[in-house]
Amino acid sequence: GHLTTGIFGTRYMLDLLSQEGFSQTAYDIVNQKTFPGWGHMLENGATTLWEHWAYSDNTFSHNHPMFGSVSQWFYRWLGGIQPHPDAIGFDRIIIRPQIPSDLKWANCSYDSIRGKITSNWRKTDNSIIMDIKIPANTVATVYLPCSNPETIKENNISVGLAPGVEFERCENNTAIYNIQSGKYHFTLPYKLSK
Repeated sequence: GHLTTGIFGTRYMLDLLSQEGFSQTAYDIVNQKTFPGWGHMLENGATTLWEHWAYSDNTFSHNHPMFGSVSQWFYRWLGGIQPHPDAIGFDRIIIRPQIPSDLKWANCSYDSIRGKITSNWRKTDNSIIMDIKIPANTVATVYLPCSNPETIKENNISVGLAPGVEFERCENNTAIYNIQSGKYHFTLPYKLSK
């Protein structure tokens, strides 16, 4: 799981892997602790993004945005915050987090022109807890990784009875809901790997 892309390919690689259903692979690449990669930078004391995958004490910049696409990937895929393809200024939002097997939580928020969008999730021994906030005058489509919608709770009640939540469909072990603006606390079954 090492990068073989350069400055131009790296920009698109994580998005394309995640878009095609390979988010775990993208996550593994991001966390690769050996050369080359972002994890390698962290292992070598980086607190910013370097201009080159290898550390240099005098040749390359230690604060360079060219490999910064990883930051967008965190929000777009780990947090799952995306504008709907038909959105105008984030009036329609997609919340579709990709949850890697060995990541226990992610907290993401985005200050859109319409207000703060929040998508936080965490794993427990037997569930995934998702806290989502959608700003006023917007709607969202939420993708919950669960094959059985009857097992999902929103604020401790069956999701089918929750105000502001409308079931759309199930697809590829994912329950899809349309939600209104507001705060939501979803709980769905999950078995944490030991």
